[in-house]
Amino acid sequence: MQLLRWALLWIVGAVLVTGIMQYLIDGWNLTLWQTEIRMVASAFFFIALIVGGVLTTEKAYYSKKRSFYREDWSLICIIVTIALFGISYFLS
Repeated sequence: MQLLRWALLWIVGAVLVTGIMQYLIDGWNLTLWQTEIRMVASAFFFIALIVGGVLTTEKAYYSKKRSFYREDWSLICIIVTIALFGISYFLS
């Protein structure tokens, strides 16, 4: 449940930030907003690859006790990626 809350927080935050930036830069252009959401989704996918790949060393895994582990953050980023691509698809 905590994973879904974090994912929802990131999804809403990404959509709001891209929407506000799009409105301030070029007015209300739905096509460009869709492109910005896709770029942010690609960034979240890249972050998921980094978190899942770079943080898989034993030293990083056992360094300290966390409430979230790398697999959790990778899953959150993948969920955000899928949701943002879905939102951008429905905006077209």
